[in-house]
Amino acid sequence: MGFDLASQRVSLLSLSRAYQWRSDTVLIRTCFSLFIIQNQNMNNIVEPGTAESSRLERFVHLLSCPRCLSTLDLAQTSLICQQCQRVYPILGGVPDFLSSGEGQCLADSLQGDAAQRMREEYLLEEASSTAGPKWDIKSVLPQIMLKYDADFRNGPARKLFEGDGDPLVLNVGGGPNRETPKEITLNISNFNNVDLVADAHHIPFADNSFDGVYSLAVLEHVTSPHEVVAEMIRVLKPGGYLYSEVPFMFFFHGYPSDYTRVTQEGMKLMFSGLEDVEVGMSHGPVSAVLQSANMVVPMLLPASMPVVRRLGAGLFRLLFFPLKYLDLLLRDHPDAHTVAGGFYVVGRKPT
Repeated sequence: MGFDLASQRVSLLSLSRAYQWRSDTVLIRTCFSLFIIQNQNMNNIVEPGTAESSRLERFVHLLSCPRCLSTLDLAQTSLICQQCQRVYPILGGVPDFLSSGEGQCLADSLQGDAAQRMREEYLLEEASSTAGPKWDIKSVLPQIMLKYDADFRNGPARKLFEGDGDPLVLNVGGGPNRETPKEITLNISNFNNVDLVADAHHIPFADNSFDGVYSLAVLEHVTSPHEVVAEMIRVLKPGGYLYSEVPFMFFFHGYPSDYTRVTQEGMKLMFSGLEDVEVGMSHGPVSAVLQSANMVVPMLLPASMPVVRRLGAGLFRLLFFPLKYLDLLLRDHPDAHTVAGGFYVVGRKPT
């Protein structure tokens, strides 16, 4: 699993320019790790008994054609639709539903500047996990926003992972990190820890496949969030839980594009197909203000002095991050939702 660095056009030179503030030691280790990742992914054929084949075996029987929702036949290196005969390759153990046809347009969207920055960041994160911990200014600066439930699995989303047996959970937008060891991750590119490459508007699974489905800060990046929500509900088993987080008062972040912000009322409407719906704040108002101010500080400094701009943003964090804890006083305030940083929703599919 992972990237073919040549085809993805991510050069070591561009990584050096984008992250010139890193120490030479970390950069060398990162570049060396990227070469390792590349060499490990030269062979796309999955051998039986490998970790890749084991993960694929967990869900391959649930896959369906995203075009016609028909059953797929498994070949050694591809999946073939029984009805429309469309062929979907399996690359390094990862089914790819975007390499041809309608999916190619979405795959092409990953070639923009913002998408390339996302790729570089994900690659560095993947390489750093191999090379060791990151030692840079971002790793030591405190977070400017307070998330009410730092580990979402211990908050309202715990309903997805409770119960008997081994629940099958789909993470829409997962990677490069896996939130839980056994979840199935879907993304629009073969990042680290991605189990299948597909469009969330057309999730390639049969109806009622998963015990739980969740997405974290994904719906703002899709062109039709209502369609994606409908798809997540479709592949969820009756009685299963869906959890999602979406930003509200939050800066533009094109990974690779950014289209939507959702209010508390909008969350209720978007997930009205569920029952026992709970909507709450994931990030409070003070965090939203601090994050916005932290984005403005570098804009007030000369663009020709990138190091000074980064230092200014870092100094702002160090001075003002304690204010985020004021959000603890506002968690139950009746008007806090009007300027909240973001919201979560959890609900159950009707039986």
